[in-house]
Amino acid sequence: MLFIKLSAIASTNSFLKEWVQQTKDYDAVGVWTEHQTKGRGRRDTTWHAAKGLNLTGSVYLAASLLHHDHTFTLNEQACVAVYNTLKEYKIPALSIKWPNDILSGNKKLGGILVEPILRGTDVQGVVIGCGINVNQRSFPDLPCATSMAMLLNDRFSVEAMFETLAKNIKAQLSSGVDVHKTYMDVLFGRKRPLDFLRPDGAAFSATITDVSPSGRLILTHSDGTVATFDEQEVIFKVASNCQ
Repeated sequence: MLFIKLSAIASTNSFLKEWVQQTKDYDAVGVWTEHQTKGRGRRDTTWHAAKGLNLTGSVYLAASLLHHDHTFTLNEQACVAVYNTLKEYKIPALSIKWPNDILSGNKKLGGILVEPILRGTDVQGVVIGCGINVNQRSFPDLPCATSMAMLLNDRFSVEAMFETLAKNIKAQLSSGVDVHKTYMDVLFGRKRPLDFLRPDGAAFSATITDVSPSGRLILTHSDGTVATFDEQEVIFKVASNCQ
């Protein structure tokens, strides 16, 4: 696996997608930067990370390494790989919040962005962006953020962590192992009533039952009725002031 370190870049996902279109010599590449100036999350949100303190990187895997080309399956595999990597650090109350956030308790520790590279309808590879709050100890504008340093009162090597994380992502996505059950087992709030908000602000309570193959959240209401939601259709109330 080729590793590339950059001092600063707008977005490691954007850089890597352009780079692999021009360089065909590698089927697995990891890129990380000390300063990502325009990091991206899902739905065109912005990922904020202080310079030199956090893990901001991306992993490219060619289609030849993938056993699946379904976007949400790739998302589940990437989330489980990141979860398992962070679990080794003994982070308390670690979980995945649907669809792709990493939490410690109710606080956001990181996020994942999966972007397939397409030629027409054919998947040529995938770029997986990872943002993990590592050594930053203050988030004045992000009330729901936390970091490994805050949780564990220690300092960590971002470079070593990224290399381990990238290798784990490659191993997970190339293994062909179905991780849906694992993803569900560590999903935040599963099997207990949670409060949700609709985009219009209407509140309701329901229990997470499953996530569909297309990535829709399946909720069961107290009266037994079942409903499914896309990401833009429902907000976890606990995270309503963290968007």
